[in-house]
Amino acid sequence: MQHHQRLSVFVLLLQIMAALKSTVTILLASFYCTSCAFSFAPSSVTITSNNNLYRSHIEATVLSAKSDDDDDDDEVILSDSEDDWRTFRAKLVMGESSTSPSSSTPTTTTDSSSSNDNIIIDDSDLDGIGALFSSEETTVQQFTPLDPSQWAYDSGKVIEQGAVILGGVEQDFGFGLRQQYFHKAVILVLDHDENTFTKGIILNRPSDRMMEDDVNEGLEWRVWFGGDVQGLDSILPDIVCLHSLKGEEAKEASNPVMKDIQWTSFENAKKLVKKGIASGPEDFWLFAGYAGWGPKQLSGELERLSWYMCATDSQTLLKELARQSSGVDPRDAGLETWELLMNMIGRGETANDCSGNFDDLMLKEWGRGHLLKGYGGEVGVARNPLWGGGGGGGFLEEMDGSSVDDKMKEAAGMALTEDLKAGTLLRGSSADRSPFLLRKQELHHSLLLVIVEDDKATVACMLNHPATKGYDIVGYSKGAASLPLRYGGDFALKGQSPLIWLHCSQKLRDSGVGSSLSGQNEGIYKCEQEQALEAISYGIATPSDFLVISGVCVWPKLGGSLANEVKRGVFEVVPNEKQSLVIETLQTQTILTKDNLAENIKITQDAWDKAADPNSSCKSTGTDVVLTTGIGEGFDEDDDTVVFNSDKKVSELADDALQKWIATFLLGAPTLT
Repeated sequence: MQHHQRLSVFVLLLQIMAALKSTVTILLASFYCTSCAFSFAPSSVTITSNNNLYRSHIEATVLSAKSDDDDDDDEVILSDSEDDWRTFRAKLVMGESSTSPSSSTPTTTTDSSSSNDNIIIDDSDLDGIGALFSSEETTVQQFTPLDPSQWAYDSGKVIEQGAVILGGVEQDFGFGLRQQYFHKAVILVLDHDENTFTKGIILNRPSDRMMEDDVNEGLEWRVWFGGDVQGLDSILPDIVCLHSLKGEEAKEASNPVMKDIQWTSFENAKKLVKKGIASGPEDFWLFAGYAGWGPKQLSGELERLSWYMCATDSQTLLKELARQSSGVDPRDAGLETWELLMNMIGRGETANDCSGNFDDLMLKEWGRGHLLKGYGGEVGVARNPLWGGGGGGGFLEEMDGSSVDDKMKEAAGMALTEDLKAGTLLRGSSADRSPFLLRKQELHHSLLLVIVEDDKATVACMLNHPATKGYDIVGYSKGAASLPLRYGGDFALKGQSPLIWLHCSQKLRDSGVGSSLSGQNEGIYKCEQEQALEAISYGIATPSDFLVISGVCVWPKLGGSLANEVKRGVFEVVPNEKQSLVIETLQTQTILTKDNLAENIKITQDAWDKAADPNSSCKSTGTDVVLTTGIGEGFDEDDDTVVFNSDKKVSELADDALQKWIATFLLGAPTLT
């Protein structure tokens, strides 16, 4: 306990030193000086980690301390102009981690006359990690160095400028369904104030999208996705340019983050290139967008294991950025960088356990859709004034032709050219690459009924999502009965009953139960709750004749209507003659439980298949795709039907995402699937 208390107090003093930004004298005798002398002498050190030996050296003494016999106070002088204080702290933290309370203190050399003769200069040791305490072999449990200049350790819950936030993988609800770009993200903290705001940029989302240079003719700047606030597709993205330029003018135009890493604006970066202070865009890493947290928000998310805090040296980050700049495929979405740092901070087993899981595959699909130039478009999707672009056309015109499934194109060409009408039944796209893979997964292979169509909005409800609650029927002649309440959408109709009762029974039509949504004496009818219950009590109907829906979906006409979605092939119109068959199939679903989750989804798929237009080839074939050898055994990087660098079909991933959505939001069991 005392061992950890000494370290905590010492780390706190180091943080105070960094804040003061000056040469500070601190007393250390009561913390670590247990003998007459304490120093770090120039020496050769061997670090043992994961059965590998790494030898490194330093050039000069980092610390010196006076003998207890000296009349003056024992003191240690640390100057931030001579070394990175974070490196010094890392040595202490990792040294403490490597030494158990029962083990002996590593031997330190104090005889400068003998040690100076053994100095071996290592120019690559920019952060001084070669000064790890002794010439003895030392096992470091939380440190997996790649070379002598690299270090990293788990910094607990310490949030500060220059710290690195790693996407967590141990929380119940991850980033697979929403905000996939945060999954296994590596975020550099640019600014932090616990009581106001924390700002960071994601370092491991390189794209092949470019920004033009309006100052230096002919130059283009490669863009990284920095975060979802004012990001790649914003009209005016927030641009941060990281660099490690040494010149005074470059430093004056920049804000320091940590040793050897600074950031500046895009405008300043272009000027530095123009003046010849920087050789070109290759001296910078340009990030569009950032991640932001409000007061104490990040601390709360750390408590929920949404993130891990990591402290690391500048060389590790710069080397990873340089590696990403040299041909890394954006569809891999920076997973290798996250895995590297997780291994370095001692969380390699956690990283291995979740490698290639559902969230990884969803992240890769996000990367494909947002980081590739041909799919995501230029920065700002041609709306960015920096490109001088205009409004742009519709969905099919904005995207590269190869990015749109042929079936969606066909559906778009066959779709109706007039507004939808109430009573129209739609089904979610039959494209192999579902338009609802990354968002609104509940609409994947959905069955949607239009109930209101006017000049302001189209209102529809989903029919195929039974929830965990039922509506109990009282007075039914055959005993107790309960109808599954179905999730229809996030909204409710103002001034109307919260429950929508529907049927598609000719017998009930003839009995005058309800009214036709389409205005014709056919199709799906909507009725009042009292009408339905009365029909059941009189024996005209059975409970299973009805679907009971709670909630609706709304598509405002301003900004994109549901009719436009149909024209784009996102939804397909179900022929009127198919409506009865679809409703009859859905009526066999039951109240949602963990045990019948798969069965209810199977019934949805069956109803969705039956809803297909027989005159259209836009239907699921279920044909297995034979993979060819590409970047690895069984992988074909040009096969658009599978997730990049995997054998997972995109169509299957969309089905998995739907099941995950139902388990998470309707069943309340995100870890079930």
